[in-house]
Amino acid sequence: MKKKILLLAIFITVISQTSCDNDPCDEGYTQLDNGVCVPDYIVGIEQNSELGNVFFHQELGVITYKNGIWFDRNNLIIKNIID
Repeated sequence: MKKKILLLAIFITVISQTSCDNDPCDEGYTQLDNGVCVPDYIVGIEQNSELGNVFFHQELGVITYKNGIWFDRNNLIIKNIID
């Protein structure tokens, strides 16, 4: 009986220590299909080069900022859509 209680206590401890969070990205980032976390698009983000040039847009998906122009995943210019 004591062995069962000890096993139950260990099981409960392990379960309580396990994180239920399946999103490995920090807040403000979205995980892409390839596992990479990219920052979410917000207006004016193109001015912050520290975050790179790939972002996640809620409606358009993955977008890229190159040479002052926004592109979608098909490399089509979308500047007028998101401004």
